[in-house]
Amino acid sequence: MIQQVVPVLLGFLLTTVTGGAFASFLQQRSWRHQNQSKLYEEDRQRASDVCRALSGLVDKRCYRMRRLYWGTVQRPAERVSDEELTTRLHDYQQVLFEWNDQLNARLAIVGAYFGRDVRDFLDATVYEAFKDTGQRLESLYHQVAGPNPAGLDQADAADVADRLDRLNNYAYQLSLAMMLRIREGKVGRLAPDQLADTRLRT
Repeated sequence: MIQQVVPVLLGFLLTTVTGGAFASFLQQRSWRHQNQSKLYEEDRQRASDVCRALSGLVDKRCYRMRRLYWGTVQRPAERVSDEELTTRLHDYQQVLFEWNDQLNARLAIVGAYFGRDVRDFLDATVYEAFKDTGQRLESLYHQVAGPNPAGLDQADAADVADRLDRLNNYAYQLSLAMMLRIREGKVGRLAPDQLADTRLRT
């Protein structure tokens, strides 16, 4: 009798222990999957916020630079007043302060959420283009503004116009690259160091 009961008890115990362990394993795996999905969704949402904020700031600075440029080239023909040109310079300087306040923090967060190549493009291409174009634009402004304006140099004006067009293209590439990463889910913890299909060109 006992010989018949022992195998049954052993079978029951093994089934219970094994079943419990397997159920626990499935529960932990399900929890890990849910937690990972939640983290990825949080990354995507945060990346979307970063993309909107950065794209908006880049576009804002590009537009303020355009307005200052248009006012500068129109000033010699008096199609823009001194007061209006001064207002446009002030608007440009305001967004310049906003831009410079978080240069390094912006690089870090872009690198963290979109990958090294997007961060490097922002740093080496977009930042440098804004810096160089801004200096040339301010120099152009001083040709027509101030107590002793020398007069607008048309070659300088054409050069600044070309640089503004190039800068606008860089801004588009940056926004597109970030949006593609968000759409593909390659942001945050899944952000690559380098992607061949990003096509960030100088």
